[in-house]
Amino acid sequence: MTQQKQQSTAKKIVTFIGIVIGIGIFGVFFGFVAALLGAWIMQGRLFGLGGLAGALGGIIIGYPLGVIIGIIVVKRIFHYQGSILLGIVGVVLGGAITIGLAEPLNLNLNPTVLFTVFFLLVPVLCTAGFRLKKG
Repeated sequence: MTQQKQQSTAKKIVTFIGIVIGIGIFGVFFGFVAALLGAWIMQGRLFGLGGLAGALGGIIIGYPLGVIIGIIVVKRIFHYQGSILLGIVGVVLGGAITIGLAEPLNLNLNPTVLFTVFFLLVPVLCTAGFRLKKG
């Protein structure tokens, strides 16, 4: 019986990681599209830095939206049981925690660390929220 319980736990972990990777891919795609759109809209503004500001804004807005779209796809197409609303709360918390802890943890000193935490925390908390409620 413990062998079956271990397999069930391993299956849940693999499913969780698979969902995180899948919705992360959706987030990257939509973040990339939003960055291109933001750069195009802001091109030539803000003393020549409008394209950069638009791209960063597009990433910060587009990535979480892509993660939300990814969790909706997981629910509707792959028929995984979970709460989309709690997944959206996880996305918001992931972004807020990253921004809120940027200064105290010195994440803002290194953009690579800041964006890595952002790109990992958003889908992980989204998946955790989604999986909290089954049914």
